[in-house]
Amino acid sequence: MKINILSRKEMKEVFGHIGESIRKFRDEKCYTQDLMANRLGITQSAYYKIESGMVKIKTERLIQIAEILGKPIEAFLEKEKHEEPFINEQKVYISLSELELLQKTITQQEKRIKEIEDKIVRKDKKIDELKQLFEK
Repeated sequence: MKINILSRKEMKEVFGHIGESIRKFRDEKCYTQDLMANRLGITQSAYYKIESGMVKIKTERLIQIAEILGKPIEAFLEKEKHEEPFINEQKVYISLSELELLQKTITQQEKRIKEIEDKIVRKDKKIDELKQLFEK
């Protein structure tokens, strides 16, 4: 069985958008690289390497960045809406840390769905209460 290992260019196509997303969300908040680096406890040059895709970002670091920028983790994993989806019929092998990140993202989304469902139930109850008041 042949194992396909992604080249740097292919890795950039699949995972390179994370650094771009970080920069975009940092710019939206008008945060400097120095501020982000300070909050992360790293140097500005180390932070620059994260944004530029020169280093592979660890799950824990991405979680920290997401919290600082007030964004859910999956926001950094989504490509721009106008881009064509990446389609590759070959198997793509991901690291354990990337798998953990995806699992954490799924868990976070499941929690958000549950919160929204609970909110809908509360609003439906409130609507029913108001209808009963008007019917009297």
